[in-house]
Amino acid sequence: MEKLKVFDDINGKFEARLRDQRERITSTRGREGEITVSSQVALLEVKFDDEVFEKLQEPQFVAVEKKGNQYLIYEIASIKPLHYQMVGMDERIPRDIRWEMMESVHESWKESNETWINVWAVPTKYRMTVYDENIEFVKDNSIPLPGSRVYLLSRESVERFLSIEDGIAIGKLLGFELDLKVNLNSMVKYHMGAFGFTGSGKSNLLSYLIRKSLEADKELKAIVFDIAGEYGIHLLDELIKEGEMFSTEKLDSADAFLDSQVLPDTLEEKVSLEELKMHVNAFLKSKSVKLVSTLKPPTTTLRQLYEMLQQELKAGTGRRELERLLELITSKGYTEETDVTALKDEDKAELISILESLMNYVSEKSNVYKSMQSLSEYLNSSEAQNKKETIAVNPEDLADYVLKDNSKRLTVVYVPEPEKARAIASAFIDRLLYLKKTTGSRKKILVVLDEAQEFIPDKTSRDDYSDVSNRSVEALLRQGRKYRAHCWLSTQRLAHLNTNAVQQLHSYFVSTLPRLYDRLVIADAFSLNTDIIERTTELETGQWLFVSYRATRQKNVPVFIQAPNNEEILIENLKKMKS
Repeated sequence: MEKLKVFDDINGKFEARLRDQRERITSTRGREGEITVSSQVALLEVKFDDEVFEKLQEPQFVAVEKKGNQYLIYEIASIKPLHYQMVGMDERIPRDIRWEMMESVHESWKESNETWINVWAVPTKYRMTVYDENIEFVKDNSIPLPGSRVYLLSRESVERFLSIEDGIAIGKLLGFELDLKVNLNSMVKYHMGAFGFTGSGKSNLLSYLIRKSLEADKELKAIVFDIAGEYGIHLLDELIKEGEMFSTEKLDSADAFLDSQVLPDTLEEKVSLEELKMHVNAFLKSKSVKLVSTLKPPTTTLRQLYEMLQQELKAGTGRRELERLLELITSKGYTEETDVTALKDEDKAELISILESLMNYVSEKSNVYKSMQSLSEYLNSSEAQNKKETIAVNPEDLADYVLKDNSKRLTVVYVPEPEKARAIASAFIDRLLYLKKTTGSRKKILVVLDEAQEFIPDKTSRDDYSDVSNRSVEALLRQGRKYRAHCWLSTQRLAHLNTNAVQQLHSYFVSTLPRLYDRLVIADAFSLNTDIIERTTELETGQWLFVSYRATRQKNVPVFIQAPNNEEILIENLKKMKS
Protein backbone atom coordinates (compact mmCIF):
# COMPACT_ATOMS: atom_id res chain seq x y z
CA MET A 1 0.00 0.00 0.00
CA GLU A 2 1.49 3.36 -1.05
CA LYS A 3 2.16 5.60 1.93
CA LEU A 4 -0.08 8.65 2.17
CA LYS A 5 1.63 11.91 1.30
CA VAL A 6 0.31 14.21 4.03
CA PHE A 7 2.21 17.39 3.17
CA ASP A 8 3.36 19.11 -0.01
CA ASP A 9 6.76 20.72 0.51
CA ILE A 10 6.89 21.90 -3.14
CA ASN A 11 10.14 20.06 -3.80
CA GLY A 12 11.64 21.15 -0.49
CA LYS A 13 10.93 24.85 -1.11
CA PHE A 14 8.09 25.43 1.38
CA GLU A 15 9.31 26.70 4.74
CA ALA A 16 6.95 28.55 7.08
CA ARG A 17 6.33 29.56 10.70
CA LEU A 18 3.40 30.99 12.66
CA ARG A 19 4.17 34.55 13.68
CA ASP A 20 0.96 35.55 15.41
CA GLN A 21 -2.80 35.01 15.74
CA ARG A 22 -5.14 37.91 16.42
CA GLU A 23 -8.76 39.03 16.30
CA ARG A 24 -9.90 41.13 13.36
CA ILE A 25 -13.03 43.32 13.53
CA THR A 26 -14.81 44.48 10.38
CA SER A 27 -17.80 46.82 10.32
CA THR A 28 -19.81 48.86 7.85
CA ARG A 29 -22.99 50.90 7.73
CA GLY A 30 -25.65 50.74 5.04
CA ARG A 31 -29.22 51.91 4.74
CA GLU A 32 -30.19 48.68 6.48
CA GLY A 33 -28.15 49.65 9.57
CA GLU A 34 -24.69 48.94 10.98
CA ILE A 35 -23.12 45.51 11.12
CA THR A 36 -19.93 44.44 12.89
CA VAL A 37 -18.25 41.04 12.62
CA SER A 38 -15.18 39.77 14.46
CA SER A 39 -13.02 36.81 13.44
CA GLN A 40 -9.65 35.21 14.11
CA VAL A 41 -6.76 35.40 11.65
CA ALA A 42 -3.24 33.97 11.84
CA LEU A 43 -0.16 35.62 10.30
CA LEU A 44 2.29 33.13 8.79
CA GLU A 45 5.75 33.93 7.52
CA VAL A 46 6.76 31.87 4.47
CA LYS A 47 10.18 31.82 2.85
CA PHE A 48 9.92 33.39 -0.60
CA ASP A 49 10.24 31.26 -3.72
CA ASP A 50 8.66 31.82 -7.13
CA GLU A 51 7.02 28.40 -7.19
CA VAL A 52 5.75 28.76 -3.63
CA PHE A 53 4.46 32.27 -4.33
CA GLU A 54 2.59 31.02 -7.40
CA LYS A 55 0.96 28.13 -5.52
CA LEU A 56 -0.16 30.27 -2.59
CA GLN A 57 -2.14 32.54 -4.89
CA GLU A 58 -4.61 29.68 -5.29
CA PRO A 59 -6.80 28.47 -2.37
CA GLN A 60 -4.72 26.28 -0.07
CA PHE A 61 -4.82 24.67 3.38
CA VAL A 62 -1.95 24.58 5.86
CA ALA A 63 -1.25 22.57 9.01
CA VAL A 64 0.25 24.35 12.03
CA GLU A 65 2.05 21.97 14.37
CA LYS A 66 0.50 21.53 17.79
CA LYS A 67 2.42 18.66 19.38
CA GLY A 68 3.77 15.34 18.23
CA ASN A 69 1.71 14.09 15.31
CA GLN A 70 -1.07 16.66 15.79
CA TYR A 71 -1.66 19.74 13.64
CA LEU A 72 -4.26 22.51 13.50
CA ILE A 73 -5.74 23.13 10.05
CA TYR A 74 -5.92 26.67 8.62
CA GLU A 75 -7.17 28.00 5.30
CA ILE A 76 -5.17 30.66 3.45
CA ALA A 77 -7.12 33.88 2.95
CA SER A 78 -4.58 36.32 1.46
CA ILE A 79 -0.86 36.77 0.84
CA LYS A 80 1.65 39.60 0.40
CA PRO A 81 5.28 39.24 -0.78
CA LEU A 82 7.74 41.34 1.27
CA HIS A 83 11.40 42.36 1.08
CA TYR A 84 13.41 43.59 4.03
CA GLN A 85 14.46 46.75 2.19
CA MET A 86 10.79 47.66 1.62
CA VAL A 87 9.84 47.65 5.30
CA GLY A 88 11.00 51.17 6.14
CA MET A 89 10.49 52.71 2.71
CA ASP A 90 8.07 55.67 2.53
CA GLU A 91 7.66 59.10 0.93
CA ARG A 92 10.23 60.67 3.27
CA ILE A 93 13.01 58.93 1.36
CA PRO A 94 14.03 60.87 -1.77
CA ARG A 95 12.55 59.54 -4.99
CA ASP A 96 15.87 58.65 -6.64
CA ILE A 97 16.93 56.64 -3.62
CA ARG A 98 13.57 54.90 -3.52
CA TRP A 99 13.93 53.90 -7.14
CA GLU A 100 17.45 52.53 -6.52
CA MET A 101 16.11 50.54 -3.57
CA MET A 102 13.22 49.16 -5.62
CA GLU A 103 15.59 48.17 -8.42
CA SER A 104 17.75 46.35 -5.89
CA VAL A 105 14.64 44.66 -4.44
CA HIS A 106 13.45 43.61 -7.90
CA GLU A 107 16.78 41.98 -8.78
CA SER A 108 17.21 40.15 -5.47
CA TRP A 109 13.88 38.29 -5.08
CA LYS A 110 15.21 34.94 -6.19
CA GLU A 111 18.53 34.74 -4.38
CA SER A 112 18.03 37.00 -1.36
CA ASN A 113 17.47 35.74 2.20
CA GLU A 114 15.73 39.03 2.96
CA THR A 115 12.50 38.09 1.16
CA TRP A 116 9.41 36.38 2.54
CA ILE A 117 5.67 36.09 2.07
CA ASN A 118 3.18 37.25 4.67
CA VAL A 119 0.26 34.85 4.65
CA TRP A 120 -3.01 35.47 6.47
CA ALA A 121 -4.83 32.25 7.28
CA VAL A 122 -8.05 31.53 9.13
CA PRO A 123 -8.65 28.63 11.52
CA THR A 124 -10.97 25.85 10.37
CA LYS A 125 -11.21 24.70 14.01
CA TYR A 126 -10.13 21.18 13.07
CA ARG A 127 -7.15 19.19 14.28
CA MET A 128 -5.40 16.62 12.12
CA THR A 129 -3.68 13.62 13.67
CA VAL A 130 -1.22 11.77 11.43
CA TYR A 131 -0.73 8.02 11.77
CA ASP A 132 1.51 5.71 9.73
CA GLU A 133 -1.02 5.02 6.97
CA ASN A 134 -3.92 7.27 7.86
CA ILE A 135 -4.96 10.74 9.00
CA GLU A 136 -7.85 11.69 11.26
CA PHE A 137 -9.70 15.00 11.66
CA VAL A 138 -11.59 16.15 14.77
CA LYS A 139 -12.93 19.48 16.03
CA ASP A 140 -10.42 21.57 17.98
CA ASN A 141 -10.75 25.25 18.98
CA SER A 142 -7.27 25.60 20.50
CA ILE A 143 -4.65 28.14 19.39
CA PRO A 144 -1.11 27.14 18.35
CA LEU A 145 2.01 28.70 19.83
CA PRO A 146 3.83 31.48 17.92
CA GLY A 147 6.90 30.15 16.12
CA SER A 148 5.26 26.79 15.37
CA ARG A 149 6.21 25.16 12.09
CA VAL A 150 3.68 25.33 9.27
CA TYR A 151 3.19 22.74 6.54
CA LEU A 152 1.23 22.85 3.28
CA LEU A 153 -1.45 20.18 3.03
CA SER A 154 -1.08 17.82 0.08
CA ARG A 155 -3.76 17.22 -2.53
CA GLU A 156 -4.50 13.82 -0.97
CA SER A 157 -4.90 15.28 2.53
CA VAL A 158 -7.27 17.97 1.29
CA GLU A 159 -9.38 15.34 -0.44
CA ARG A 160 -9.64 13.30 2.76
CA PHE A 161 -10.35 16.45 4.75
CA LEU A 162 -13.27 17.65 2.62
CA SER A 163 -14.72 15.08 0.22
CA ILE A 164 -17.11 12.24 1.00
CA GLU A 165 -15.73 9.15 -0.71
CA ASP A 166 -19.00 7.94 -2.25
CA GLY A 167 -20.49 11.43 -2.58
CA ILE A 168 -21.61 13.33 -5.68
CA ALA A 169 -19.32 15.92 -7.29
CA ILE A 170 -20.67 19.48 -7.22
CA GLY A 171 -17.56 21.14 -8.64
CA LYS A 172 -13.78 21.27 -8.79
CA LEU A 173 -11.81 22.52 -5.78
CA LEU A 174 -9.91 25.60 -6.93
CA GLY A 175 -6.18 25.18 -6.43
CA PHE A 176 -6.33 21.39 -6.48
CA GLU A 177 -8.31 20.26 -9.56
CA LEU A 178 -10.09 17.81 -7.28
CA ASP A 179 -13.78 16.94 -7.35
CA LEU A 180 -15.56 18.15 -4.23
CA LYS A 181 -17.88 15.25 -3.42
CA VAL A 182 -20.74 15.89 -1.02
CA ASN A 183 -23.79 14.19 0.41
CA LEU A 184 -26.36 15.69 -1.96
CA ASN A 185 -29.22 14.19 0.03
CA SER A 186 -28.13 16.23 3.07
CA MET A 187 -27.96 19.37 0.94
CA VAL A 188 -31.59 18.78 -0.03
CA LYS A 189 -32.77 17.65 3.40
CA TYR A 190 -31.30 20.54 5.40
CA HIS A 191 -32.03 23.37 2.92
CA MET A 192 -29.57 25.37 0.82
CA GLY A 193 -29.03 28.92 -0.45
CA ALA A 194 -27.13 30.47 -3.37
CA PHE A 195 -26.11 34.13 -3.08
CA GLY A 196 -24.48 36.08 -5.87
CA PHE A 197 -24.70 39.22 -7.96
CA THR A 198 -26.36 39.29 -11.38
CA GLY A 199 -24.35 37.24 -13.86
CA SER A 200 -22.60 35.10 -11.24
CA GLY A 201 -24.34 31.95 -12.54
CA LYS A 202 -26.96 31.25 -9.85
CA SER A 203 -29.57 29.74 -12.17
CA ASN A 204 -26.86 27.72 -13.95
CA LEU A 205 -25.67 26.35 -10.59
CA LEU A 206 -29.14 25.54 -9.27
CA SER A 207 -30.17 23.90 -12.54
CA TYR A 208 -27.13 21.62 -12.34
CA LEU A 209 -27.83 20.77 -8.69
CA ILE A 210 -31.52 20.12 -9.39
CA ARG A 211 -30.73 17.67 -12.20
CA LYS A 212 -28.08 15.90 -10.10
CA SER A 213 -30.48 15.65 -7.13
CA LEU A 214 -33.22 14.12 -9.29
CA GLU A 215 -30.67 11.74 -10.77
CA ALA A 216 -29.33 10.70 -7.36
CA ASP A 217 -32.67 10.27 -5.59
CA LYS A 218 -35.44 8.66 -7.63
CA GLU A 219 -37.99 9.41 -4.88
CA LEU A 220 -37.40 13.17 -5.04
CA LYS A 221 -39.68 15.63 -6.84
CA ALA A 222 -38.66 19.25 -7.43
CA ILE A 223 -40.85 22.30 -7.99
CA VAL A 224 -39.19 25.56 -9.08
CA PHE A 225 -40.89 28.94 -8.64
CA ASP A 226 -39.38 31.03 -11.42
CA ILE A 227 -39.99 34.78 -11.71
CA ALA A 228 -37.20 35.67 -14.14
CA GLY A 229 -38.01 32.94 -16.69
CA GLU A 230 -34.70 31.06 -16.70
CA TYR A 231 -35.44 27.46 -15.76
CA GLY A 232 -37.68 26.66 -18.73
CA ILE A 233 -34.50 26.79 -20.83
CA HIS A 234 -31.86 25.68 -18.31
CA LEU A 235 -33.86 22.51 -17.59
CA LEU A 236 -35.54 22.07 -20.98
CA ASP A 237 -34.15 18.56 -21.49
CA GLU A 238 -35.34 17.47 -18.04
CA LEU A 239 -38.76 19.02 -18.68
CA ILE A 240 -39.10 17.14 -21.96
CA LYS A 241 -38.03 13.90 -20.29
CA GLU A 242 -39.98 13.96 -17.02
CA GLY A 243 -41.30 17.44 -16.30
CA GLU A 244 -44.06 19.96 -16.76
CA MET A 245 -44.55 23.70 -16.56
CA PHE A 246 -47.30 25.86 -15.08
CA SER A 247 -47.61 29.54 -15.92
CA THR A 248 -49.95 32.47 -15.43
CA GLU A 249 -49.29 33.28 -19.10
CA LYS A 250 -50.58 31.23 -22.01
CA LEU A 251 -47.54 29.54 -23.55
CA ASP A 252 -49.27 27.79 -26.44
CA SER A 253 -46.56 28.13 -29.10
CA ALA A 254 -42.79 27.79 -29.32
CA ASP A 255 -42.48 31.53 -29.99
CA ALA A 256 -44.58 32.42 -26.94
CA PHE A 257 -42.58 29.99 -24.79
CA LEU A 258 -39.18 31.29 -25.94
CA ASP A 259 -40.29 34.93 -25.64
CA SER A 260 -41.13 34.30 -22.00
CA GLN A 261 -37.71 32.81 -21.17
CA VAL A 262 -34.19 34.21 -20.88
CA LEU A 263 -31.89 32.74 -23.53
CA PRO A 264 -28.24 32.85 -22.39
CA ASP A 265 -25.91 34.32 -25.02
CA THR A 266 -23.55 31.37 -24.65
CA LEU A 267 -26.40 28.96 -25.40
CA GLU A 268 -27.54 30.88 -28.49
CA GLU A 269 -24.00 30.60 -29.87
CA LYS A 270 -24.16 26.79 -29.72
CA VAL A 271 -27.81 25.92 -30.34
CA SER A 272 -29.75 27.58 -33.15
CA LEU A 273 -33.13 29.17 -32.55
CA GLU A 274 -34.72 26.63 -34.91
CA GLU A 275 -33.32 23.74 -32.90
CA LEU A 276 -34.66 25.24 -29.68
CA LYS A 277 -38.08 25.71 -31.28
CA MET A 278 -38.06 22.07 -32.33
CA HIS A 279 -37.41 20.91 -28.75
CA VAL A 280 -39.94 23.35 -27.28
CA ASN A 281 -42.57 22.10 -29.73
CA ALA A 282 -41.87 18.55 -28.57
CA PHE A 283 -42.46 19.70 -25.00
CA LEU A 284 -45.67 21.54 -25.92
CA LYS A 285 -47.06 18.55 -27.80
CA SER A 286 -46.79 16.46 -24.63
CA LYS A 287 -49.42 18.79 -23.10
CA SER A 288 -47.09 19.43 -20.19
CA VAL A 289 -47.51 23.23 -20.23
CA LYS A 290 -50.55 24.33 -18.23
CA LEU A 291 -52.09 27.41 -16.69
CA VAL A 292 -51.99 28.23 -12.98
CA SER A 293 -54.22 30.77 -11.25
CA THR A 294 -54.40 32.41 -7.83
CA LEU A 295 -58.01 31.29 -7.25
CA LYS A 296 -58.42 29.29 -4.05
CA PRO A 297 -60.71 26.31 -3.41
CA PRO A 298 -63.41 26.33 -0.75
CA THR A 299 -62.12 25.45 2.70
CA THR A 300 -64.41 23.04 4.53
CA THR A 301 -63.55 20.33 7.03
CA LEU A 302 -65.45 17.05 7.12
CA ARG A 303 -66.87 18.02 10.51
CA GLN A 304 -68.10 21.40 9.22
CA LEU A 305 -69.69 19.73 6.19
CA TYR A 306 -71.43 17.06 8.29
CA GLU A 307 -72.76 19.59 10.83
CA MET A 308 -73.98 21.94 8.08
CA LEU A 309 -75.89 19.17 6.32
CA GLN A 310 -77.30 17.79 9.59
CA GLN A 311 -78.68 21.22 10.53
CA GLU A 312 -80.03 22.23 7.13
CA LEU A 313 -81.66 19.01 5.96
CA LYS A 314 -85.28 18.47 6.98
CA ALA A 315 -85.91 15.85 9.64
CA GLY A 316 -85.86 12.36 8.23
CA THR A 317 -84.43 13.34 4.84
CA GLY A 318 -81.04 12.40 3.54
CA ARG A 319 -80.43 10.02 6.45
CA ARG A 320 -78.82 7.35 4.23
CA GLU A 321 -76.48 9.92 2.62
CA LEU A 322 -75.47 11.31 6.03
CA GLU A 323 -74.68 7.77 7.17
CA ARG A 324 -72.54 7.32 4.05
CA LEU A 325 -70.71 10.57 4.89
CA LEU A 326 -70.18 9.50 8.50
CA GLU A 327 -68.86 6.12 7.34
CA LEU A 328 -66.50 7.89 4.93
CA ILE A 329 -65.09 9.91 7.83
CA THR A 330 -64.76 7.05 10.30
CA SER A 331 -63.74 4.14 8.09
CA LYS A 332 -61.14 5.72 5.81
CA GLY A 333 -58.73 7.03 8.43
CA TYR A 334 -59.65 10.72 8.18
CA THR A 335 -60.10 13.06 11.13
CA GLU A 336 -62.97 15.48 11.65
CA GLU A 337 -60.61 18.35 10.78
CA THR A 338 -59.52 16.87 7.44
CA ASP A 339 -60.31 19.31 4.64
CA VAL A 340 -62.66 17.88 2.01
CA THR A 341 -60.10 18.75 -0.69
CA ALA A 342 -57.54 16.49 1.01
CA LEU A 343 -59.52 13.29 0.37
CA LYS A 344 -58.09 10.55 -1.79
CA ASP A 345 -59.40 10.37 -5.37
CA GLU A 346 -61.77 7.48 -4.77
CA ASP A 347 -63.15 9.16 -1.63
CA LYS A 348 -63.65 12.46 -3.49
CA ALA A 349 -65.76 10.54 -5.99
CA GLU A 350 -67.82 9.07 -3.12
CA LEU A 351 -68.30 12.54 -1.60
CA ILE A 352 -69.42 13.96 -4.96
CA SER A 353 -71.99 11.16 -5.20
CA ILE A 354 -73.26 11.92 -1.67
CA LEU A 355 -73.57 15.65 -2.40
CA GLU A 356 -75.39 15.13 -5.70
CA SER A 357 -77.85 12.79 -3.97
CA LEU A 358 -78.43 15.22 -1.06
CA MET A 359 -79.10 18.11 -3.46
CA ASN A 360 -82.39 16.36 -4.35
CA TYR A 361 -83.68 17.04 -0.83
CA VAL A 362 -83.20 20.83 -0.68
CA SER A 363 -84.44 23.85 -2.62
CA GLU A 364 -82.23 25.03 -5.48
CA LYS A 365 -82.56 28.57 -4.09
CA SER A 366 -81.24 27.70 -0.62
CA ASN A 367 -77.74 28.53 0.59
CA VAL A 368 -77.02 24.91 1.47
CA TYR A 369 -77.86 23.85 -2.08
CA LYS A 370 -75.46 26.49 -3.47
CA SER A 371 -72.75 25.40 -1.03
CA MET A 372 -73.12 21.74 -2.03
CA GLN A 373 -73.19 22.68 -5.71
CA SER A 374 -70.04 24.81 -5.38
CA LEU A 375 -68.19 22.09 -3.48
CA SER A 376 -69.29 19.41 -5.95
CA GLU A 377 -68.17 21.53 -8.90
CA TYR A 378 -64.79 22.15 -7.30
CA LEU A 379 -64.24 18.47 -6.54
CA ASN A 380 -65.26 17.61 -10.10
CA SER A 381 -62.81 20.18 -11.48
CA SER A 382 -60.11 18.66 -9.27
CA GLU A 383 -60.90 15.26 -10.76
CA ALA A 384 -60.73 16.78 -14.23
CA GLN A 385 -57.27 18.12 -13.47
CA ASN A 386 -56.15 14.67 -12.36
CA LYS A 387 -57.29 13.44 -15.78
CA LYS A 388 -55.08 16.16 -17.34
CA GLU A 389 -57.89 18.16 -18.87
CA THR A 390 -56.88 21.68 -19.93
CA ILE A 391 -58.00 23.91 -17.07
CA ALA A 392 -56.15 26.45 -14.94
CA VAL A 393 -55.16 24.92 -11.62
CA ASN A 394 -54.85 26.82 -8.39
CA PRO A 395 -51.88 26.49 -5.99
CA GLU A 396 -53.77 24.15 -3.68
CA ASP A 397 -54.57 21.84 -6.59
CA LEU A 398 -50.92 21.93 -7.53
CA ALA A 399 -49.87 20.87 -4.03
CA ASP A 400 -52.38 18.01 -4.17
CA TYR A 401 -51.07 16.99 -7.56
CA VAL A 402 -47.31 16.95 -6.86
CA LEU A 403 -47.89 14.52 -3.99
CA LYS A 404 -49.58 12.01 -6.28
CA ASP A 405 -47.75 9.06 -7.80
CA ASN A 406 -48.64 10.12 -11.36
CA SER A 407 -47.17 13.64 -11.10
CA LYS A 408 -43.98 14.50 -12.97
CA ARG A 409 -40.68 14.65 -11.10
CA LEU A 410 -39.83 18.21 -12.17
CA THR A 411 -42.27 21.12 -12.15
CA VAL A 412 -41.44 24.70 -13.14
CA VAL A 413 -43.95 27.37 -12.10
CA TYR A 414 -43.31 30.48 -14.20
CA VAL A 415 -45.01 33.57 -12.75
CA PRO A 416 -43.35 36.81 -13.92
CA GLU A 417 -45.50 39.09 -11.70
CA PRO A 418 -43.94 39.11 -8.19
CA GLU A 419 -47.26 39.67 -6.40
CA LYS A 420 -48.89 36.69 -8.11
CA ALA A 421 -45.75 34.63 -7.56
CA ARG A 422 -45.90 35.33 -3.82
CA ALA A 423 -49.62 34.52 -3.64
CA ILE A 424 -49.20 31.25 -5.56
CA ALA A 425 -46.05 30.13 -3.73
CA SER A 426 -47.47 30.85 -0.26
CA ALA A 427 -50.76 29.05 -1.00
CA PHE A 428 -48.86 26.10 -2.48
CA ILE A 429 -46.51 25.82 0.52
CA ASP A 430 -49.33 26.15 3.05
CA ARG A 431 -51.31 23.44 1.32
CA LEU A 432 -48.25 21.21 0.93
CA LEU A 433 -47.42 21.40 4.63
CA TYR A 434 -51.07 20.85 5.57
CA LEU A 435 -51.28 17.73 3.42
CA LYS A 436 -47.97 16.47 4.76
CA LYS A 437 -49.18 16.89 8.34
CA THR A 438 -52.67 15.47 7.89
CA THR A 439 -52.18 12.67 5.39
CA GLY A 440 -48.69 11.56 6.42
CA SER A 441 -47.40 11.67 2.85
CA ARG A 442 -43.76 10.55 2.69
CA LYS A 443 -43.14 11.95 -0.79
CA LYS A 444 -39.91 13.99 -0.86
CA ILE A 445 -40.55 17.47 -2.28
CA LEU A 446 -37.87 20.08 -2.99
CA VAL A 447 -39.22 23.64 -3.35
CA VAL A 448 -36.81 25.99 -5.19
CA LEU A 449 -37.42 29.74 -4.85
CA ASP A 450 -35.47 31.80 -7.36
CA GLU A 451 -35.27 35.56 -6.68
CA ALA A 452 -35.87 34.72 -3.02
CA GLN A 453 -35.91 38.39 -2.00
CA GLU A 454 -39.38 38.53 -3.59
CA PHE A 455 -40.69 35.72 -1.36
CA ILE A 456 -39.00 36.43 2.00
CA PRO A 457 -38.17 40.18 2.11
CA ASP A 458 -37.10 41.75 5.39
CA LYS A 459 -39.90 44.31 5.08
CA THR A 460 -43.37 42.96 4.39
CA SER A 461 -46.81 44.24 3.49
CA ARG A 462 -50.27 42.70 3.44
CA ASP A 463 -51.11 44.51 0.20
CA ASP A 464 -48.54 42.70 -1.99
CA TYR A 465 -48.74 39.24 -0.33
CA SER A 466 -45.18 39.55 1.00
CA ASP A 467 -46.42 39.01 4.57
CA VAL A 468 -48.15 35.68 3.82
CA SER A 469 -45.30 34.59 1.56
CA ASN A 470 -42.79 35.33 4.32
CA ARG A 471 -44.72 33.30 6.87
CA SER A 472 -45.19 30.37 4.49
CA VAL A 473 -41.53 30.11 3.43
CA GLU A 474 -40.31 30.50 7.00
CA ALA A 475 -42.70 27.70 8.05
CA LEU A 476 -41.32 25.52 5.25
CA LEU A 477 -37.74 26.16 6.36
CA ARG A 478 -38.51 25.59 10.03
CA GLN A 479 -40.90 22.65 9.83
CA GLY A 480 -40.46 21.12 6.39
CA ARG A 481 -37.61 18.76 7.13
CA LYS A 482 -39.61 16.49 9.43
CA TYR A 483 -42.31 16.23 6.76
CA ARG A 484 -39.82 15.62 3.89
CA ALA A 485 -40.52 19.05 2.39
CA HIS A 486 -37.29 20.90 1.60
CA CYS A 487 -36.25 24.29 0.27
CA TRP A 488 -33.50 25.95 -1.78
CA LEU A 489 -33.20 29.72 -2.10
CA SER A 490 -31.39 31.86 -4.66
CA THR A 491 -30.93 35.63 -4.51
CA GLN A 492 -28.64 38.55 -5.30
CA ARG A 493 -29.99 40.79 -2.53
CA LEU A 494 -29.10 39.04 0.69
CA ALA A 495 -29.38 42.14 2.89
CA HIS A 496 -33.07 42.40 1.93
CA LEU A 497 -33.96 38.89 3.12
CA ASN A 498 -35.72 37.73 6.26
CA THR A 499 -32.68 36.73 8.33
CA ASN A 500 -34.73 34.33 10.50
CA ALA A 501 -35.48 32.32 7.37
CA VAL A 502 -31.92 32.48 6.02
CA GLN A 503 -30.49 31.11 9.26
CA GLN A 504 -32.36 27.84 8.65
CA LEU A 505 -30.03 27.02 5.72
CA HIS A 506 -27.34 24.42 6.39
CA SER A 507 -25.50 24.68 3.04
CA TYR A 508 -24.82 27.74 0.95
CA PHE A 509 -22.96 29.00 -2.10
CA VAL A 510 -21.56 32.54 -2.25
CA SER A 511 -20.31 34.29 -5.36
CA THR A 512 -19.42 37.93 -6.00
CA LEU A 513 -21.40 40.37 -3.87
CA PRO A 514 -20.18 43.94 -4.54
CA ARG A 515 -21.56 45.44 -1.33
CA LEU A 516 -19.50 44.94 1.83
CA TYR A 517 -22.74 45.01 3.83
CA ASP A 518 -24.04 41.91 1.99
CA ARG A 519 -20.76 40.09 2.56
CA LEU A 520 -20.83 40.87 6.28
CA VAL A 521 -24.45 39.72 6.52
CA ILE A 522 -23.28 36.32 5.27
CA ALA A 523 -20.28 36.31 7.59
CA ASP A 524 -22.52 37.13 10.55
CA ALA A 525 -25.40 34.78 9.66
CA PHE A 526 -23.18 31.75 9.02
CA SER A 527 -20.22 32.41 11.36
CA LEU A 528 -17.94 32.81 8.35
CA ASN A 529 -14.51 34.42 8.65
CA THR A 530 -14.47 37.89 7.03
CA ASP A 531 -11.04 37.28 5.47
CA ILE A 532 -12.49 34.32 3.58
CA ILE A 533 -15.65 36.11 2.48
CA GLU A 534 -13.52 38.91 1.02
CA ARG A 535 -11.99 36.44 -1.44
CA THR A 536 -15.38 36.13 -3.15
CA THR A 537 -14.78 39.56 -4.73
CA GLU A 538 -12.11 37.89 -6.90
CA LEU A 539 -14.33 35.06 -8.15
CA GLU A 540 -15.24 34.68 -11.80
CA THR A 541 -18.57 33.51 -13.24
CA GLY A 542 -19.25 29.94 -12.15
CA GLN A 543 -16.84 30.07 -9.20
CA TRP A 544 -18.29 29.80 -5.70
CA LEU A 545 -17.45 29.77 -2.05
CA PHE A 546 -19.24 26.72 -0.65
CA VAL A 547 -19.90 25.99 3.00
CA SER A 548 -22.02 23.27 4.58
CA TYR A 549 -22.88 22.14 8.09
CA ARG A 550 -24.18 18.81 6.77
CA ALA A 551 -23.11 17.86 3.27
CA THR A 552 -19.29 17.80 3.48
CA ARG A 553 -17.05 15.45 5.45
CA GLN A 554 -16.03 18.22 7.88
CA LYS A 555 -18.65 20.74 8.89
CA ASN A 556 -18.53 24.49 8.25
CA VAL A 557 -15.24 24.52 6.33
CA PRO A 558 -15.40 27.11 3.50
CA VAL A 559 -13.99 25.96 0.16
CA PHE A 560 -13.74 27.54 -3.28
CA ILE A 561 -15.04 25.59 -6.26
CA GLN A 562 -15.58 25.87 -10.00
CA ALA A 563 -19.13 24.65 -10.59
CA PRO A 564 -19.91 22.43 -13.60
CA ASN A 565 -21.51 24.17 -16.59
CA ASN A 566 -25.17 23.20 -16.77
CA GLU A 567 -25.37 24.48 -20.35
CA GLU A 568 -22.88 21.89 -21.54
CA ILE A 569 -25.06 19.11 -20.10
CA LEU A 570 -28.19 20.69 -21.59
CA ILE A 571 -26.64 20.98 -25.07
CA GLU A 572 -25.37 17.40 -25.00
CA ASN A 573 -28.77 16.06 -23.94
CA LEU A 574 -30.60 18.10 -26.60
CA LYS A 575 -28.26 16.69 -29.24
CA LYS A 576 -29.08 13.15 -28.10
CA MET A 577 -32.80 13.92 -28.29
CA LYS A 578 -32.40 15.32 -31.79
CA SER A 579 -30.61 12.21 -33.03
